[in-house]
Amino acid sequence: MSCFEPIGYVRHWYTDEEVKAKRAVDAVIEVLPQYEEGLRGIEEFSHVVVVAFLHKFRGRPLVVRPKRVAHAPEVGVFATDSPDRPNPIGITVVKLVKREGRTLYVEGVDLFNGTPVLDIKGFTPKRCPGGAVAPWWAD
Repeated sequence: MSCFEPIGYVRHWYTDEEVKAKRAVDAVIEVLPQYEEGLRGIEEFSHVVVVAFLHKFRGRPLVVRPKRVAHAPEVGVFATDSPDRPNPIGITVVKLVKREGRTLYVEGVDLFNGTPVLDIKGFTPKRCPGGAVAPWWAD
C-alpha cells in the first residue's frame, strides 16, 4: 500500500450537520500551488469528479440502512453512498461553475469543510451508461 498526498482541500462555510442535511452545498476546491498546472483545460468541463479522503472517518460497517429514506431496507455498504466505508475514500461529481487560478468554484459538494482532495477528473457524459437503473431507495 502506498500513501496518498492531498492535491487540495474543500472549503466552504457550512457546518458538518448542514452538509449532512442538505447533501449538496456550494464550495471551492483550493488546489495546492504545485498542482495548479494540472488544472489546465479543466474549465472546459461542466462537471468534475472529485476523489477525496474522508478525514472524519467513523467506521467500517458492512451493512447499513440508508438514513434519508423512510422504510429503506438494510443493505450492504457497497450498495450505498454512506460515508462509513471500509476505506475512507469518497467520490463525488460536482458542477464546475468557474476556475480562478488554482481555485475551482463548484456546486453540489457533499464533503465537509477541510476535506482533503486526492484527485480531480473532468466528467464526460460517456461515463453515464445508458439504461442505468437503481433501486427505489437509492433516489
